[in-house]
Amino acid sequence: MSPLSLSVLVALAASPNPAPESTDEGAATSATTTTTATASGEKDHVDPGDPRTRFLESAPFDLVGGGSRKGDWAVEASAGFPWQRVRGQLGVGRGLTPLLELDSVLARRFRPAAGLGLRWVDRPHVRLTGEVLLGWDWQRTPELRRRGPNGELRLRLAFPVRRVAPYLVAATRHTLLMDRTTVATASGDDVSWSARHSWILWGQLGLVVAITEHVGLDVGIDLPWVEPPSISIPGAHVGVIVGGWGR
Repeated sequence: MSPLSLSVLVALAASPNPAPESTDEGAATSATTTTTATASGEKDHVDPGDPRTRFLESAPFDLVGGGSRKGDWAVEASAGFPWQRVRGQLGVGRGLTPLLELDSVLARRFRPAAGLGLRWVDRPHVRLTGEVLLGWDWQRTPELRRRGPNGELRLRLAFPVRRVAPYLVAATRHTLLMDRTTVATASGDDVSWSARHSWILWGQLGLVVAITEHVGLDVGIDLPWVEPPSISIPGAHVGVIVGGWGR
């Protein structure tokens, strides 16, 4: 082999191979694109091109199913007999959702409360969320005056399918009431305080309809059981849900 041919072969062997570099660059670009899509907050259950999944992470479904994703928010105002309610929630990530509520009974009994929800089951068509709330039960009527701290444990189960989501709520609510007794005596009024426990089991069966991803209607039956084993009258409600703008 001539010295010239040997020199050419050595030069070709020492030169870099452009093909692997191009492949590595393409892989890096693909990884960057994937990371960007994940970091942008794209929702897991939603395929923009599939009408069957369009509303799975909408604000109406978030509120009745509980546990909004990070940055998602929803507010509902509902009216019915005998309960009325305003509820708001905001997702902070990892299935955690702080929430605020104000409910009333015929505008005579009020309970403001704050709480935290955690989404336990998060599948496209099944959601299970646990919630805990702390509040204050306050009632002031000519027949009865009551007030005291209140706590509630609640489960939310929803089944989103296309534009509708049937849901079920089960809750137990406990209130510590402080009673004041005043006895008039010759030396003056004798005032004493005593505490008692009030218990309400609570249930709801309902259906939410997503008009858009940001607006929905909620209709349901309320099943309170006040001071078991006494009998309570069921009620019903209609609500409007809005949220999700600004994402």
